[in-house]
Amino acid sequence: MLKEYIGTGKTIEEATAVAKAGLNAPLTADIKIEVITMPQKKFLGLFGGADAQVKASYDDGVKEKKPNKKQNKKSGAKKEAPKKEAPKKENKKAAEEAKNDSPKSVDLEYAKSYLTEILKGLNISDAKIDASYENGVVTMDLECEDFGIVIGRRGETLDSIQYLLSLAMKKKSNGYVRVSINVGDYREKRNETLRALARKHASYVQRTGRRYTFEPMNPYERRIIHTAVQEIDGVESRSIGYNQDRRVVLEPVGGVKPSRRRGSKPAQSAPSADRAPKADRADLPKFGKIEVNKD
Repeated sequence: MLKEYIGTGKTIEEATAVAKAGLNAPLTADIKIEVITMPQKKFLGLFGGADAQVKASYDDGVKEKKPNKKQNKKSGAKKEAPKKEAPKKENKKAAEEAKNDSPKSVDLEYAKSYLTEILKGLNISDAKIDASYENGVVTMDLECEDFGIVIGRRGETLDSIQYLLSLAMKKKSNGYVRVSINVGDYREKRNETLRALARKHASYVQRTGRRYTFEPMNPYERRIIHTAVQEIDGVESRSIGYNQDRRVVLEPVGGVKPSRRRGSKPAQSAPSADRAPKADRADLPKFGKIEVNKD
């Protein structure tokens, strides 16, 4: 099955890095890169301009199953409702293989110098970097004044830097190495924010019986929402959309309750058939009391 992701950036290189990071493909995958939109500079540095768009794709080798139409017609079975997408679980076998391929030690000074060169390109020269290595993961703590540039919109720049540094460390150590960069406790704060949002909007779904849709998120953030919702009774989550527009939807278990239109009146029950029709009284005037002015 073909999987693809579209990344954007000020340059083709940056857009490519974002697309590869969002694709989250295995290291052994044959990734194809296609430039969709070339970057355009702003006129006089003020007007117009556009970011570059690059599409990264690869084939995971899994064939999509097609339903047998003939068999369905003969059996006369009803079509099953589409199953809601569950949060993706990590492949334990692939994780164990990647862990076994990880080197026992890596050159942390090389990782620091590589990250320093990237930061210089972002005009950051006062950064303090601490690095450690354990179980195939290089953890780097970064301190600088303007860390918003390093994080970027929704953490896209930070994800791209991590991906590039992972490739550099893999080439340097000849083994599988994953890099995790923490800037201003961004990861921890973002995790807590997403969990709080999941609880808040899940409460809304429980209270109203309606659906709630989050803004588009990357796979890492969607996984946090799915995990948080699994701990809440009466609410389930699923992902919709494609590529950068993929987002999480919260729904009450059993489906969304039908809502009544604003301004509509509830339907009145029909009179019982056994009930006799109301008759007019003979001692009362048909049109009510009529007063006559005697003057």
